[in-house]
Amino acid sequence: MTYKGTVRGNVIELEKPVSLPQGTRVSIIPDDEESMDTEVETETLGEWLKKARELRKRLPKTSDSVEILRKIREERASR
Repeated sequence: MTYKGTVRGNVIELEKPVSLPQGTRVSIIPDDEESMDTEVETETLGEWLKKARELRKRLPKTSDSVEILRKIREERASR
């Protein structure tokens, strides 16, 4: 069976409601290749890492995560 839809961001919005089971594999074939955006935004690993480091700097620094991991490891070891 064929379903029609439109791409919005990274989501395909179907024209009509469809009930497919979770995990159903699908194939997507664009109707008009000319309507496809041929310009793909690329990012080098270095650029991606720089953005990730900048994001990390804005996150709160906490030692709680280290303590939580220690407790989890101790609980697993005592099982």
